[in-house]
Amino acid sequence: MTEYYNDDSLAPSRGGGADAGQAPSVGLGRVRTVNASKVKILLEQGVDPSALGNIGGLLKIAIAPGCWVFGSIHGIDDSAQGVVLHVDFVGETTRDGGPISRGVSSYPLPGDHVYPLDNDEMALLFAPSEGLSVRIGTVYPGDVPAVIHPDNLLSKHFAVLGSTGTGKSSALALMIHRIVEQLPQAHILILDPHNEYAAAFSDIGVHYDPTTLSLPYWLMNFEEHIEVFIGQREVSREVEVDILKRSLLAARKKSARHATSRITVDTPVPYKMTDLLSDLDTQMGRLEKPETLLPFLRLKHKIEELRSDERFGFMFSGMLINDTFPDIVARLLRMPSDGRPVSTLDLSGVPSDIVDVVVSLLCRMVFDFALWSRKGASARPLLLVCEEAHRYVPRTQKPRFDSARRVIERIAKEGRKYGVSLGLVSQRPSDVSESVLSQCGTILSMRMNNERDAAFVASAMPEGSETFLNSISSLRNRECILCGEGVAVPMRVRLDYLSDNLRPSSADPAFSENWADGSEDVSFVRTVIERWRSGGAR
Repeated sequence: MTEYYNDDSLAPSRGGGADAGQAPSVGLGRVRTVNASKVKILLEQGVDPSALGNIGGLLKIAIAPGCWVFGSIHGIDDSAQGVVLHVDFVGETTRDGGPISRGVSSYPLPGDHVYPLDNDEMALLFAPSEGLSVRIGTVYPGDVPAVIHPDNLLSKHFAVLGSTGTGKSSALALMIHRIVEQLPQAHILILDPHNEYAAAFSDIGVHYDPTTLSLPYWLMNFEEHIEVFIGQREVSREVEVDILKRSLLAARKKSARHATSRITVDTPVPYKMTDLLSDLDTQMGRLEKPETLLPFLRLKHKIEELRSDERFGFMFSGMLINDTFPDIVARLLRMPSDGRPVSTLDLSGVPSDIVDVVVSLLCRMVFDFALWSRKGASARPLLLVCEEAHRYVPRTQKPRFDSARRVIERIAKEGRKYGVSLGLVSQRPSDVSESVLSQCGTILSMRMNNERDAAFVASAMPEGSETFLNSISSLRNRECILCGEGVAVPMRVRLDYLSDNLRPSSADPAFSENWADGSEDVSFVRTVIERWRSGGAR
């Protein structure tokens, strides 16, 4: 990288600096070379490098009265002249006691003095400049509180990334618990594909699964109807889509014949499945050639199959024809919260045939509700969390149903206008849609074991000094790199310990303990088989 200033002889410090009038020995070192993003610092003879910390340690450079440039150590060399520190710029202050601003507008010069930071200065450096702040851990190195700014974190979306077992789920649970402590009237919906979060939010949340969830079929838009009733088969698909469109529109209009609004195939008004089937029969009665009946019969058979399959009861039960839309939205989005502002939705029991449709429907419902509430007198900000985000917003377009990806991309691009915050959690960030991840203003990255994932996170970070990016692969469990809009400056954080009853149930089975025990018997197998056959209802 090109160096703009270079003076191996170490020019005198600029007059009028923060250390003006003091002997040069007051500082622990002086600037040697400077470029656009970093500096090299030569320590004074006899100064112990640990006085300025180790890799990741922070220091300050005096450039004018009351003006400081802050940096983070990312490398240490030994030269003929002494110990040299490689330092990335973090930010600057322009007056005594003023808030730190990111980036550097006034660069240090060779010869400027370097000083360590004490805890009070670090606390000021990492504290948000204004508004509500929430503690989630301590800044490495040291014990200064690491805080996030909920307004900036949520309004500009966030992502929690890291390899399996590094603590992503616990980090998310920690942030939500700390935010809810300060904002108990929040509205948070977590899409949970592995049923991990029910235990973590048992005291402040409501848990839903296919046995307790009512998500009527009539909430689906036309594209979701096509995926469920027809699928992606090529034979006669266009014919069946046209048939379904006519019958669905007729069924919706019949059920909403007294409504004053305009009804389309996408309007979420209740309709009876019998009306849909009746219209299919009517259309078939007008046909003369038997061979043209096949698309109608195939469509009828699929609808009747779904109605009789108990796995789909949460969508196709005959009890779901009433207009319960307001109740469904109120329960899922916790309005009112009643002391439980978090909804966790277990998707592990949703049949794989329609899990993408369910995710699409829920995400679209959240976005549309926020959009229409914004057009009224008042809006209610919402947080939608997608665990295993690479399943729903993959980097490459799916060959089949892709509505979930499109609606989440829309939330990422437009959600902040309507008060919808998106939280993404993924162990494979390189497989997540780049357009979605790039919209996340704050990224919390745990350890990355895969080089491709680490490189992708580095490119996606809103701001990335070399210090933090290079440490991703060496982070310990419960440690993360946190940067972006939700924090004052990038930081390496040791997350606070979360008690067992507040952590997600994502711990791996202990092979040594289970295999040493050997207490399983036939009754255990029978119990599992019964639960398997009942779909988890027992």
